[in-house]
Amino acid sequence: MLGIFKRIVKVLRPTDDLNVAFDSGGRKKPTIVLLHGIAATSKTWDPLLSQIDTGNYRVIALDLLGFGQSPKPAGCQYTADDHVLYIHRTLRHLKVRRPFKIVGHSMGAIISADYCARYPKDIKAAYLLSLPLYIKDPGLHTNFSRTHTDLYLNAYNFLMQNKKFTILNSQRLRKLLNINDGVDVTEETWDSFRLSLQHTIIDQNTYDNIKNSIVPIHIIYGSLDEFLVQESVDKMRDFSHVDIVKLAVVDHLLGKKFAKAVAREIVKED
Repeated sequence: MLGIFKRIVKVLRPTDDLNVAFDSGGRKKPTIVLLHGIAATSKTWDPLLSQIDTGNYRVIALDLLGFGQSPKPAGCQYTADDHVLYIHRTLRHLKVRRPFKIVGHSMGAIISADYCARYPKDIKAAYLLSLPLYIKDPGLHTNFSRTHTDLYLNAYNFLMQNKKFTILNSQRLRKLLNINDGVDVTEETWDSFRLSLQHTIIDQNTYDNIKNSIVPIHIIYGSLDEFLVQESVDKMRDFSHVDIVKLAVVDHLLGKKFAKAVAREIVKED
């Protein structure tokens, strides 16, 4: 019976690593791991990579499960658990020195918080950028923040239920903003986008993960962030292990100004 169970577990575990889009190398160096957001790729980090001294740090940028050149396994539900499992396995194979710093943007911030909850001893500090924090507990909301949160969740449900609209308009938005990385939903990434949106962003447990974390958490966001519920982020100030940095005239995307500020925060404690 035990043998059958072990075979089942082996089948259900990931068989392929995530795509390692960038690894500056140096196993003895302090390590920084970068996780991009939904429907994006590791190109998110181009503005940041030029700001970090890879002579002093090992910097690793991964394509998340279902995006970029990473696996898109059939039947995957793209929960935070799924994302963390693949990240953990990939970093283990890369022989990453622990503890390391983890940096996540948007959905990558949600996944980073989940990673801290599951593997706290692996993490020196977490940097959560443009965190789309949507709190479930109605007792933690004012009427305004509840309305604000519901607005986003309803919009996300609309996107999931309207495939053609979502794919077409993500491509139009990409052209309009002339961005090299950002929301780009295609036929190839539709399932990973739809299921990640539902099971990682909408069904998130980020508030509790941050509240109960033993890892130092740094939340960094822009004053013009289009996906942020300000009151929800402000609640994180109640926790002594959480530091919050608000950047003026910065939106959700990781532009040059945002990247420069993030780089300063990452190396500040070293």
